[in-house]
Amino acid sequence: MKRDQCRNIWSAKSFVNMTPGKSIINIQNSQDNRNKWKSNLFFKAVKENNVKLLKRLIGEKADPFLKGAMGENAVHIAALYNNKEALSTLLDAFPFLIDTPMECDIYKGETALHIAIVNQNPEMVKELINRKADMHNARAVGTYFAPRQKGQYYYGEYVISFAACVGNQEVLKLLVEIGAPLESQDNQGNTVFHILVLHPNKSMACKTYDFLVSLIPEEKTLYLENITNNKGLTPFKLSAQEGDVLMFNYFMKKRKHIFWSFGPVTSTLYDLTGVDSWKDKSSVIDIICSSDNSAARNLLEITPLKELLQYKWSTFGYKYFLLCTFLYILYTIILTLCCLYRPLMEKITDGEKRKIITRPFYDSYKTKEDYLRLTGEIIVILGGVLILIIEVVQLVRKGPRRFFGNTVRGGPFHIIMLLYACFIITIIMMRLLNIEGETVVMSLALISGWCNLIYFARGFRLLGPLCIMIQKMILDDLLRFCVILFTVLVGFAAALNVHFQVMNATMFPQFRDFPITLFTLFQLMMGLNNLPVAPDVTMPKIIFVLYMVYMIFAFVLLLNLLIALMTDTHFRVTSERTTLWHAQVAATTVMLERIIPSFLWPRSGIPGEIIGLEPGKWYFRIEEKNETFSPGIKKKYHRIQ
Repeated sequence: MKRDQCRNIWSAKSFVNMTPGKSIINIQNSQDNRNKWKSNLFFKAVKENNVKLLKRLIGEKADPFLKGAMGENAVHIAALYNNKEALSTLLDAFPFLIDTPMECDIYKGETALHIAIVNQNPEMVKELINRKADMHNARAVGTYFAPRQKGQYYYGEYVISFAACVGNQEVLKLLVEIGAPLESQDNQGNTVFHILVLHPNKSMACKTYDFLVSLIPEEKTLYLENITNNKGLTPFKLSAQEGDVLMFNYFMKKRKHIFWSFGPVTSTLYDLTGVDSWKDKSSVIDIICSSDNSAARNLLEITPLKELLQYKWSTFGYKYFLLCTFLYILYTIILTLCCLYRPLMEKITDGEKRKIITRPFYDSYKTKEDYLRLTGEIIVILGGVLILIIEVVQLVRKGPRRFFGNTVRGGPFHIIMLLYACFIITIIMMRLLNIEGETVVMSLALISGWCNLIYFARGFRLLGPLCIMIQKMILDDLLRFCVILFTVLVGFAAALNVHFQVMNATMFPQFRDFPITLFTLFQLMMGLNNLPVAPDVTMPKIIFVLYMVYMIFAFVLLLNLLIALMTDTHFRVTSERTTLWHAQVAATTVMLERIIPSFLWPRSGIPGEIIGLEPGKWYFRIEEKNETFSPGIKKKYHRIQ
């Protein structure tokens, strides 16, 4: 840990310019000046490891409760500067200071043992432990040690976690042998194993993890590795959520069993506990598919996840997905036919004008064709209600952010499906209550129903990446562009409408009111129309000026900006769209696995009792064949159930 900042503060303020304890506003007598001088001298002696002066000051009744700028006492200073002699002298005189924590918000809770561990001073650590320093309750909870971006270093609060993060094996071994609590959980629920997973130096973390495991019995290791933090994650699952390829590979190698080996062929078994999504909603596969961390999706290319998902998809998932796609297409066609052949009738209004309206509900089912349409309408209604129930349940369970914002699980298509279900329910209510205007809702239902068919493109290699590109452009580029476009359209529409209000509306129907003017400007921007100017009408010059400025700003600038944004998105997403598509396939496989009855989708893998491994666990077998070529080795994987 970098302690330069702390050292500079302590050396500049605590030892030279600072009066420990409470601030003294007015120092008027010589006794106060003498106390201040002794205080600074006391801290200076500790800092410089001047044991002789320190003993003299202790004999002169130096105050052991003196505090520096950061709430540190003399023992903290001795530990910070690795002054073991000064530390021993202080603890001989004031043994009650050994577990005194720092009091400032930045380093709150940090003790001398924490500091000695970070300084990697085994002798001082041993000295403090021999003097019964607290290893069980001392917790560094200051903002400096806060998790994520709130602090500088997240070391897990407890001294054992500090030792693991520093990576000094001598100190770590000493703490474990003395009995430091490995199962202690900090405010985040993380143990020392969780902290190692979160460590930025992955190579060192793996080595420290191995060393720590070698110091404790296997039974205790299994117990510690199954402890979950506040988010319900074990160290293994935490590595998946973080997208840590190196640490995840490390855990998978620990789960690897060589079944048999014959020449270049090796049959390997991987423990699927916590990995497979079978009846486990918090499995590694679920975590990866629902993670907002793009790095987590790279784990799907790691053995055995890649082979397991390919096996599930090719054996069961792809077939059921094709069936679902076919059923949805059939359902959408039924919806379309029911809307196109809905019962209509003529209505004579005032002045003997004829108007086509929807026939009332009680008069809609008389012929055989009507009852055939009724069958289709019942199918459409049942499908809409089922979709609504499924989407609402998923929304409540996952929350709006994960449900609507996750590209892997469907992104905007969930919004479309919810809207579609609401449109169907609205049409039913309008039909039963004989309310006019159902054609508007019906058209929206048709659009949303057919657009959602794009969702099923994720199951096809040719169309899946394109589906991802569409989602990215809609959620990112198009939304930003529409905000700017709406602002420009409103401004210019208002400016033009002000002038056309005083002109003949019959000669300029495209500008007769503000909404029509807004729509006309949109047509002009898209190049769908020209400025409607009559040749025999004198137009104000300002209208031509506004038109030219608008076309330059909206047509030339904004449209090209949208093209540039989409091009940039295309290049950014191209490198990851294949990975995203694989993640979508994985998410779809998991979804189908949970929907399809278990007798139609058996569990993947081999039970442990059949192959002589731990009963109750399931293993996935992969044959690895190494064929030596010049200049290297080619490795092939074969999935075997």
